[in-house]
Amino acid sequence: MKRILPLAAIEIFVWIALILCIVIIGRFAFEISLGSATLMERIATQTVRLAISCAAVLLWLVSWKKVTERYFWRTIGRPSETT
Repeated sequence: MKRILPLAAIEIFVWIALILCIVIIGRFAFEISLGSATLMERIATQTVRLAISCAAVLLWLVSWKKVTERYFWRTIGRPSETT
């Protein structure tokens, strides 16, 4: 049970962070409009949307990596239990 609870907490954290990234991309990134009259405005709009979406996904991946690394090294550092 001691090993399942931290893994479940990591799983819940990852899903909540993923849902937040989806909200950021869906609500904020697609709402950005720098204009659509000219080709350059459309390119600028799509570039900003892509940059925000990539930043959100990278933030999610880096946070997931940090949490799992911390769990891994904490688990490795513990003395092994023999039952």
